Amino acid sequence: MKKKFLSLIGILGLSAALVGCNGDDQAAGDGEKDKDPEANAPEAVEELPEKDFGGMTLTWAAPWLREIDPNASEIMEKWNDRIEMLEEKWNFTFESKEIGWDDYVGNYIRTTLAGDPVGDIVYLLTPNFYPNLVDNGIVYPVSDVGVIDYNDPKWVKSATEASKYKGKTYSLKAGTASTISTRDGIFWNKTLFDELGLPNLYELYENGEWTWDKLVEVAEMATKDTNNDGETDIYGFASENLPWKLIYSNGYESIIKNDDGIDINMNDDRVIEALEFYQDFSQNKSNVLRDWFEGANWDFRYTEFANGTIGMVSGEWWIAGSYLTEGRMQDEYGFLPFPSGPSNDTPISYGYEESLEVMLATVENPEDKVFIWDAINDIGTEEDWSRWLREEYEGTAGDEESVEYAMMLNDNTKINLIRGFENINTIFNDFFSQIASGATTVQSGLEAIDPQIQAELEDFKNNGVDLGIEEESAE
Repeated sequence: MKKKFLSLIGILGLSAALVGCNGDDQAAGDGEKDKDPEANAPEAVEELPEKDFGGMTLTWAAPWLREIDPNASEIMEKWNDRIEMLEEKWNFTFESKEIGWDDYVGNYIRTTLAGDPVGDIVYLLTPNFYPNLVDNGIVYPVSDVGVIDYNDPKWVKSATEASKYKGKTYSLKAGTASTISTRDGIFWNKTLFDELGLPNLYELYENGEWTWDKLVEVAEMATKDTNNDGETDIYGFASENLPWKLIYSNGYESIIKNDDGIDINMNDDRVIEALEFYQDFSQNKSNVLRDWFEGANWDFRYTEFANGTIGMVSGEWWIAGSYLTEGRMQDEYGFLPFPSGPSNDTPISYGYEESLEVMLATVENPEDKVFIWDAINDIGTEEDWSRWLREEYEGTAGDEESVEYAMMLNDNTKINLIRGFENINTIFNDFFSQIASGATTVQSGLEAIDPQIQAELEDFKNNGVDLGIEEESAE
């Protein structure tokens, strides 16, 4: 929202000016200030409970060694200082442990079943967590302890929401691990758009014109055969998982959570609307899409966007730091939300997966360790967390507008949990291919796959899910 952003800057500037004026008035009226006992009150000092954890060790484990470098950032400095202070006051040790990438999820499972977990709080991705580990009781429902206040801004909201299962919450992912939640949005090549005389996407968004149809229209204008050899040299758009992004941006999700577990019901008007758009796009406008081709690397969309041969790419925020910064992209780039569908007013950032921090189920003294983890992450106010978040976005953003959009989407990120259900995920992928090719209509296809999905769900509810390890290896 370019105009809104500029208006916001104006408001902030006015606020700063008023603060400056108030500061002058206060300086001139020190005598009045001295008369106010509250003004001279000492800064509140945190009162910590008296605890002695008997020298226990809290182990934070991941496939790689995560170091807390106090020189890396303010947040790392505060976290390091907080840990050292509490270690001394409460008599415990915090340890960061590297466990290696080789079958790390199997390592969690085997050691937990054996009663000797490889770590207390461990890194995990949602497709492994959900439903495999959570349904089999490999992870600990930390909400049962009653210590965590998930309204505290230190907890990463998207991870918290993704970790909920049967009325319990499992996430221990705090901002110290990663403040950023924003996943998918639209990166656009501002330099290329200027050269081709294309619309400013921020202005389209500001004017309420940033829709699915407008995305395709702009992609058509950006798609070019620059040397007239009959081959496309610049593609207007690139995206993975487009059907799901359309469904989520239209206000629906793949999985419906309830107290008994989950349901999947895709017979919703918002789903039909999204997939009918996808089918029309696939059959009539796919020439604008830089899609998979033989010999492509997995990251071809991002490298080609960075090289200036894709005008817009739908991708997650981490792409900026990995492909667009430090001179890797010569053109200027921006970022804004994926366009919302006709049945949804709230911009959504679609997440293919989310990283989690969870506690393994058979750790010793889980309540104490949750208490310690909560305390060592208590390093800032709501304003601090907002500032640290903004600074992290500013580190890889291409412009100021991108930061504003990313901040907005940070609280509107939805993680697709369908990938944890391998058979159901395959059913959907096959179905998406069929509607893209025109082999079936959306309505007929949904009617055909619904019994398959419900049968898989019934099997899951009755029989659970296989942990994927040999029984003897868990003994």
